[in-house]
Amino acid sequence: MEICLPSVLLKSSLFFCNESNYGNRVEHSSQKIWAQCSTRWPSAQHFRSIIQPNYHKALQSTGVLTNGADAAQIASSFGVPTTAKTIIRRVLQLPLPSEGEVAKVGRDEWAWKKGHHYGTILVDLEKRRIVQLLADRSAETSTAWLRTHPEIDLVSRDRGKIFRDAATQGAPQAKQVTDRFHLQKNFAEALEKFFRKQGSALKKATQRSTGKAHPAERVVVPEKVAQERRARHRQQVSLHKRIWKLYREGYHKEQIAHTVGVSSSTVYRALEQETPPPPRRRSRSASIVDPYLSYLASRWNQGCHNVAQLYKEIVDQGYTGTQRTLQMWLLPFRPKGAHPVSKQTIIWDKPPSSRGVVLMMVRPTQSRTREQTAYLDQLISSNETIAVVFTLAQDFGRLLAISRGASATGAMESRRAGQRDCRTDRFCRWTCR
Repeated sequence: MEICLPSVLLKSSLFFCNESNYGNRVEHSSQKIWAQCSTRWPSAQHFRSIIQPNYHKALQSTGVLTNGADAAQIASSFGVPTTAKTIIRRVLQLPLPSEGEVAKVGRDEWAWKKGHHYGTILVDLEKRRIVQLLADRSAETSTAWLRTHPEIDLVSRDRGKIFRDAATQGAPQAKQVTDRFHLQKNFAEALEKFFRKQGSALKKATQRSTGKAHPAERVVVPEKVAQERRARHRQQVSLHKRIWKLYREGYHKEQIAHTVGVSSSTVYRALEQETPPPPRRRSRSASIVDPYLSYLASRWNQGCHNVAQLYKEIVDQGYTGTQRTLQMWLLPFRPKGAHPVSKQTIIWDKPPSSRGVVLMMVRPTQSRTREQTAYLDQLISSNETIAVVFTLAQDFGRLLAISRGASATGAMESRRAGQRDCRTDRFCRWTCR
């Protein structure tokens, strides 16, 4: 029910009868106690005029500050049982605030239903509040809204064509800037595309950092499993080619997703790379020994090669596996002899993926592990182009971390002045455009 009757506090007084004659008339008791009510129940008119508006206002305030489920739980703890739907219904009864004047607006998409239906969200960047939610993300809808606010002098958006056209047509007087989130996202995607073509360099850096001259022996995969993997890869290649065929024919990405029968995110990922995806590489699964590998490598380099002793030490740190499991995972350490070992000796039988390298590169220096730092050092020293890209990435990250300063174009041009590698130039042109 929407309306819950309030609790009424009864003020009462207790009276005791000390008359001795009274006890003769009532068996087993010499006293009588009764209560006299001094508070009357509120009338219906009083409830509707005073209590009910305050009750609804309390539900609305709680719902605005939290959400439907949390507000219902908070109200129930105060003795006002209600439901999340009631809270949301009361919040929707509130009048919408006026848009007012908006000088600097941020524009992005929001999901009615993720992967299916999207709208447009407009935010006042100065007041940090939502100004309007549009029903769709088409350029026409956003253009119409922007034209109702000629006072806008700055539009923050992503690099998409729809948002660019809407800002150009709806607010030609406004300056357009790319928001920091999408700039970082696009920057990471550009780095990932670059490292996809650097497989040999990634493999050499892995071998140098782990001290392995040859890759680890491959485990023989049963023929039935291999056939299933090849069949899945053929399906992925077929899907990739179909998506690109529809895209070249002029279909919109949402239409492609609906026609092919996949999500929009799958279509976006397929259109990021024109060549079909290579066969998926099997990644190493996590082990119960992983949290202790750095400690084990340190003790091994100190000269302790006794598995029983190492097992006893990590058991004191919380290890719950068996000594046989530990012995199996320490086998890659033994061929090294007196040479130093590291956590990478075990976990990096294969080079990290391009995305993994990008995450290492964009992560702050203080947040990298020793193994990641050692791998990046080997990668940078083995390839001059990657060294330049790493320097550009660090400069770009520092520029994004500050709100004012030199432009990114100037910093990138200064780097390009000394290095004329064609791949580096392409990377710089993408970053500066």
